[in-house]
Amino acid sequence: MKMNKAPVNVQPTINFREVIGKGYNRFWHSKNFYRVCKGSRGSKKSKTTVINLTKRLMQYPWANILVVRRFSNTLKQSCYTDFKWAINRLKVKHLFKFNESMPEITYIPTGQKILLRGLDDPLKITSITVDVGILCWAWFEEAYEIEDQHKFETVVESIRGKYESPDFFK
Repeated sequence: MKMNKAPVNVQPTINFREVIGKGYNRFWHSKNFYRVCKGSRGSKKSKTTVINLTKRLMQYPWANILVVRRFSNTLKQSCYTDFKWAINRLKVKHLFKFNESMPEITYIPTGQKILLRGLDDPLKITSITVDVGILCWAWFEEAYEIEDQHKFETVVESIRGKYESPDFFK
């Protein structure tokens, strides 16, 4: 019996309710400028966020993501690894290129980026840009670690992305 192979460009079907569990429906579907996840350790805040951002990156070919933590040396063992987990969980690893030294992740079909930076020097983030599309989302992991509002606002002002579409939100 001869088996037919599925076309290479077919995306796997993912049951997001099964992957992220219950309790994040409002977060998942929110179109607010700010979305905040609160919960105890182990409550899937980071896992839900990375799956959501990965899905949105693949959905909007002009969108790019900036991931921020207080210290850059904590990114590889947290957010970067979380994105690798999510991309594997979504079965789309073949569509991404990982650059651990930057660190950044590239969505190969479009060249979109997931940039990971620390707030050790917030002024380095002010001129951050991407070569494909626009930088339109920021994820502040462990936001409570950010010492003052000025550092937070510096990053928010760097998210210049704007796209006129009724189903798109920043």
